[in-house]
Amino acid sequence: MDENNHLKSYKVPNQLFFDIILEDLKAGKSVKFNVAGNSMLPFLRHGDQVVIKQPINFNVNIGDIILARYKGRIILHRLIRIDSNHYYLAGDGNLDQIETIEKADILATVLSGSRGDKALKINSKINKKMGVCWYYIRPLRYLFSKFKLN
Repeated sequence: MDENNHLKSYKVPNQLFFDIILEDLKAGKSVKFNVAGNSMLPFLRHGDQVVIKQPINFNVNIGDIILARYKGRIILHRLIRIDSNHYYLAGDGNLDQIETIEKADILATVLSGSRGDKALKINSKINKKMGVCWYYIRPLRYLFSKFKLN
């Protein structure tokens, strides 16, 4: 097998990585990268790939997966609620934390995703609704995590 057909991967500091991505987003480009971490389980896993792009007129909807600034970091979490001044994000795999951001903190939305060769339907209406429902059953998920059934 020809080794030139394999892509190399590099590990770079998050700040440098996102600085490069943000430049491309500001230029109107879409960006593809591997998800790091498990905060979006079960819908996105570590190593899945997502394609993101800056939303037109920052139009986002509940259920969208958003790239955003939060307390000096950049996160990729689901939009679960919007009020007049704030947007509320939560990692699908998180049982208690909610990130509150403002419109200016929204950097991009996920357009598509893949796991290996398999496309993920993360932007389908049903998957967005399932993601929001998954958030709202957090209390049950918490109980199951504490009292594992035998």
